Amino acid sequence: MEGSLFIVAAVENPSKKDVEENDAISKIILQPTCILARDDKDAAIKAVLGCDELKNANHDRLEVLIRPF
Repeated sequence: MEGSLFIVAAVENPSKKDVEENDAISKIILQPTCILARDDKDAAIKAVLGCDELKNANHDRLEVLIRPF
């Protein structure tokens, strides 16, 4: 299999209400992880499907960060 190495992380951003009322900040759901994939979209899919914490997160506020290694 030919592919590239990507670093993938995921954060859950707080709602505007939480920021205003509680000074909430983003929470790391998935620590930066190396993933071998064909492209960045494939890396994101592998990360999301392979992480139980992401399945329980609020997907409306979830941000998946992908960087080539």
